[in-house]
Amino acid sequence: MNPQVIETYYAPAERTERRRLKDQIAALSNNMIMSTLLKTLAGLLVVLNEERQIVAINDAFLAAIGVGDPEEVLGLRLGESLRCVHAQAPPNGCGTTPHCGTCGAAIATMAAIKDNQTQEQVCALSTQSDGTVNDVCLLIKGQPVLIDDQRWILIYAQDVTQQQFWINLERVFFHDINNALSSLIGYSELLVSDLPHNETALQVRDAAARIHSEIALQRSLSKHKDVQGLIRKGPCTTAEIKREVDLIIKGHQQLRQKHLIEEWPQTPQTLNTDPILVSRVLGNMLINALEASPAEGTVRLTTEAQTDAIVWHVWNQAHIHESLQKRIFQRHFSTKSKFGRGLGTYSMKLLGELCLRGQVSFTSELSTGTTFTFRLPRS
Repeated sequence: MNPQVIETYYAPAERTERRRLKDQIAALSNNMIMSTLLKTLAGLLVVLNEERQIVAINDAFLAAIGVGDPEEVLGLRLGESLRCVHAQAPPNGCGTTPHCGTCGAAIATMAAIKDNQTQEQVCALSTQSDGTVNDVCLLIKGQPVLIDDQRWILIYAQDVTQQQFWINLERVFFHDINNALSSLIGYSELLVSDLPHNETALQVRDAAARIHSEIALQRSLSKHKDVQGLIRKGPCTTAEIKREVDLIIKGHQQLRQKHLIEEWPQTPQTLNTDPILVSRVLGNMLINALEASPAEGTVRLTTEAQTDAIVWHVWNQAHIHESLQKRIFQRHFSTKSKFGRGLGTYSMKLLGELCLRGQVSFTSELSTGTTFTFRLPRS
């Protein structure tokens, strides 16, 4: 007589007979190879039999699910041990419900069982504990392994909930800020159409367009992680770069009660570069110099046209102490004692050198002040 086939939406529902399950658990607990794996491999590790039931588990996994005694989870399925809200749903619980066909853990497990393949999947699940439902994101890797002619499924799990949270939050930000900017650009265009010769209206429109371009670039960088492939290099002039720098600096609060002296070539010089990224480097140099200057202090920007490069120098009277100079371009390091600082000088290096293939440097002396220099090849 054929055994009854139990209805399921995805994975087989049948479980290992109780006595055979106990034998499997005992065999693995006495197996030196498996014991070594469970003790030495970092991260969360659980071993399943071919009916998807837990037959071995490491201490890190037990701690992650808040269980002290492994006997409480041996024989359970992965979703049951994790307290997935669908783990007891019809027709036959974990792996068999309508939700399981899209479950990363179930997909990785079945790839190992049915196809003898190693597969990594993102598993988004809702867990319930003490009446509270939490959304959890795990990176699950299913690995089939043969020991003593018996196949087992090693499940490696990594909790990536926080990483996914910040990734999703970033996507939401880009989506929502893009909608707001689209409205701002629309209103600025209407303003210019009503006041076509008003300088403030034109500046608002140009500033809105500038922000839109920067956010579009940042969204692409976040998505593709390919800096060089996203730089929009093309022919431009120092006059165009000056206009972009003005959009950053002219209305900045750090310019209040301070003096900015700029020297740009009378005859615009040509380069093959990305003017927005260049202006971001120069803008950070200028803002940092203004921040370091006292009220009524002076910041000077000079431009030097060389045969094969354009060189900008940004000077202010303040001195950077020798103990700080070696770390001035270090990410997160800041001379200001607040969290979230230390990105201005780091971004100069990142954009100026990694992205634009230029050179960013500085000198600082007590007697002569501080000068940041950005040398950018013309091509």
